[in-house]
Amino acid sequence: MDRISVVTPSYNQGHFIEETITSVLDQQYPNLEYIIIDGGSTDQTVEIIKKYEKHLKFWVSEKDSGQANAINKGLKHCTGEIFNWLNSDDYLAPGALNKISDAFSDPSVNVVAGHVNNFSSTASEIVSNQYLSADNLMRWTPGTQFVQPGVWLRKKLLEECGAIDEQFHYAFDWDLLIRYLYKFSSVKYLEDVLVNFRLHDDSKSVSVIDRFVHEEKLIIKKISSLPQFNGLHKTSNYKIKRAEWVDYLESTLADDQISSKNKVARIIANIKKQPKDLEVTRMTLGTIKKIVSGSNI
Repeated sequence: MDRISVVTPSYNQGHFIEETITSVLDQQYPNLEYIIIDGGSTDQTVEIIKKYEKHLKFWVSEKDSGQANAINKGLKHCTGEIFNWLNSDDYLAPGALNKISDAFSDPSVNVVAGHVNNFSSTASEIVSNQYLSADNLMRWTPGTQFVQPGVWLRKKLLEECGAIDEQFHYAFDWDLLIRYLYKFSSVKYLEDVLVNFRLHDDSKSVSVIDRFVHEEKLIIKKISSLPQFNGLHKTSNYKIKRAEWVDYLESTLADDQISSKNKVARIIANIKKQPKDLEVTRMTLGTIKKIVSGSNI
């Protein structure tokens, strides 16, 4: 069996992390190395980690610059063929690592993607990772779904496409997978739930969704400037123009310094800057309708 390396980045998740740790160790996977990188927690996290330290390849509790930095620190201690990180408020489904290992036994497979149980204190939903490709992720093509804990990579290939970009704190997993899939596109989809992904008030996926959107725009601009991803430049340039046009519509709509008539005239005068896209056209017409419905022009 291929060695599997799992890294858990952690910070003050003492009320969840024990479930995370035991979900990994209880897999009883015979070729596992488990690494925990804690950012200097001040709650009971370190005490819990110490309970299991004899089962860990490495652990440390020290200040870091965020989740991406913690994962990169953990990667330096990984020697496995298969890799993923598991956040300290999530936990693996029973038997997940064996299923992932079996799927990677096909040497042509670059990515193994399974279902994820997104759950909160009041509800749960099974989400399937699907239609994963670099272009689909950049476009968020309808039907494309990506939930990071259910997507497992070959560590050697991850290193070839570059480490996690630590300038990003929210959408770094999206950035990484785009770069990875651009070079290594073969995905094996599993029908099994591999991971339970916890949604709660303090989780980034819930509390700061607007920052994900902002970082996605920055990532697209980054990729558009990198020659090694020239096959994605058409898509990235389109996304940049689309975002600029949407921002233009929103700023025009909110501008209280000009009349409604002049707002419409301004949009029409600049219509050539609008990307040729049916959804964007509908957005433009919707903006004009909002302007007109609030005026007497």
